[in-house]
Parts: sequence; C-alpha cells; structure tokens
Amino acid sequence: MKKILYFLLIIPIFLIAGLNVSKVTNVLTSINSTKTLKFFNANKSINLNGKLNLTSFENANVVLFSNRISKNKLNIVNSYKALRTNKNSIGAIYVKKGRTQIVFIEERLQKNGLSLPSSFNKNLLSECQLNPICLLESIK
Repeated sequence: MKKILYFLLIIPIFLIAGLNVSKVTNVLTSINSTKTLKFFNANKSINLNGKLNLTSFENANVVLFSNRISKNKLNIVNSYKALRTNKNSIGAIYVKKGRTQIVFIEERLQKNGLSLPSSFNKNLLSECQLNPICLLESIK
C-alpha cells in the first residue's frame, strides 16, 4: 500500500518538472550580437514561440536542442555532456533534478561575437571548467 501511495505522489512531480520556457526565452533574447540571431528549434515539444526569432533550419544562425550537430551553425545542446563533447556548441539548456539549467561557455560566445549581459554571469562557464584536468592544473 505504501508503495502505491508513494508512486501516486511521485508521478505528478515528474509531470510538473519540465523546462522553464520563460527563463529560456529570457536568456536567449538577451544574447548580444552584431547580427540578428535567428533560431531553429529542433524539439517541437518545447514551444518557444513569442519573443524568439524562430525560422527554418536553413535560415537559422543558432540551432536549439538538435541531435544532429551542424558544423556551420551555432548549437545550443540539451545536455551538459553534449556541451563538453561538441566544440561547436555555445551552450546547453537542460533539466536537472526538476530545474532548468542554462549554461554558456564564455570563450565560445566571444569567438562568435556574442555576449551575455552581466546579469547572466551565473550562466557563464569558462572552457577550463568543462575539463577536469584543467581544473586540477589551475589549483597547483
């Protein structure tokens, strides 16, 4: 009986836990660029319509949440692991423990002429923070 009750209490928590779309939209619209950013959302279950300039894959500068990594477009991936392995991705947006996590790599943003306002400094990581060996060397 306790297992059934526990199961019934946990299911709604998982259904509620999802991507905070307003937080994601706020960060993505705050990216400063010299050119107009056009986004392609590969995950149709995440509704990012509204403030974001969404377009087709061919016309987009930035591809969101795609399993297929584009070499000539900037990518924002859906996991921290994909951010570490894909050097063409500038950031990651994912859900961890029911909370929306948004991370951008400062060097990759700068390399592509992008920046975030100082209010989003908590969302910035350095390239070194992705590599555990680099972190160990910086401690020495």
